[in-house]
Amino acid sequence: MKEDMILLREIERYLEGEMNESEKTAFEALRHTNPLINKQVEEHQLFLQHLGNYGQRVNLQAKLDQIHHQLDMPTLRKQAQEENQTAKRLTIRRRTITNLAAAACIALVTSLSTIAVIQNVSRNKSTAQYEDVRRVLNNIQRSQNALVNDMNKKSRAPLNPGTYGGTGFAVSGNGYIVTNYHVVAGADSVYVQNNKGEAFKAVSIFEDISSDLAILKIADSTFKSQPLPYSLKPQAVKLGEEVFTIGYPRDEIVYGKGYISAKTGFNGDTTAYQVSIPVNPGNSGAPLLDNKGDVVGIVTGKQTTSDGIAFAVKSAHLKHLLDEMPKDKQLRKEWGHKSMEGMNRIDQIKKLEDFVYMVKVYN
Repeated sequence: MKEDMILLREIERYLEGEMNESEKTAFEALRHTNPLINKQVEEHQLFLQHLGNYGQRVNLQAKLDQIHHQLDMPTLRKQAQEENQTAKRLTIRRRTITNLAAAACIALVTSLSTIAVIQNVSRNKSTAQYEDVRRVLNNIQRSQNALVNDMNKKSRAPLNPGTYGGTGFAVSGNGYIVTNYHVVAGADSVYVQNNKGEAFKAVSIFEDISSDLAILKIADSTFKSQPLPYSLKPQAVKLGEEVFTIGYPRDEIVYGKGYISAKTGFNGDTTAYQVSIPVNPGNSGAPLLDNKGDVVGIVTGKQTTSDGIAFAVKSAHLKHLLDEMPKDKQLRKEWGHKSMEGMNRIDQIKKLEDFVYMVKVYN
């Protein structure tokens, strides 16, 4: 995936000392907070060491082959025949030692290559346990109605479906939206589309790779602000507490219900929850809400080895991120005590639909 290549380049820059002090400090903080990335750094460093050793062994083998070739030249063999028996035994002994050394080097290189392959397979197996849930849009066939809507509406995304898709939700009434960083990473342009099919141009104004979150700002004069009907809940959610989410794994909004199954995320990440809830490609960035309709997390990915296990960044971390944004980018504070407590689930979803967006990325 594209973000995996970006991360690999950053790891190589870090290991090769190409980062400046601020970049190095930020990357070391990322390693400290994200065990998965830290493990990737350690494994890549070990792989580079093995690769360097492999190069040295190849050079040594070439030199030994050259010496061996010289020892076998006809001229040397003729000279050896003219020498006494002691010199012959010495030559034979030297040749035997050379052959043994060459054989040992070949065996060592083969062993190191095997170890590197095994480590790479093991790494791929480990990282395959976690999968982000953005949606690939390149091959999605758009319906005739969608194309007609595109022609009839002034506010719309480009006619082609885009490269990737995800979900975002409003964190203020005036056009600030949160989604996952991996959804918008490397984007040339981003559009958000509401449940009415209206699309608005958006720009990423703040990104936090370590928590996989990005803050978007709708850059469209036609967008109309409206007060949020829900609150951000910074308090920890209890184990077993029921939660639900709505997002865009399809071209229409989809509801899912589940519960908090662990207080930490993938590989013990303390900034996230493990949630037993169905998620699919396109749910990345979707809000996770409690029974009162308050936001308790943001869906980021799922575990590939088990069905129905997802991960969500805690809302407390999102609140901290919003508070730490640069002053010139900070949004209007609207997180109060609003909630949809007392409403049935159908009415809660009806309220939420106007504040949850499909995020479309164009590369």
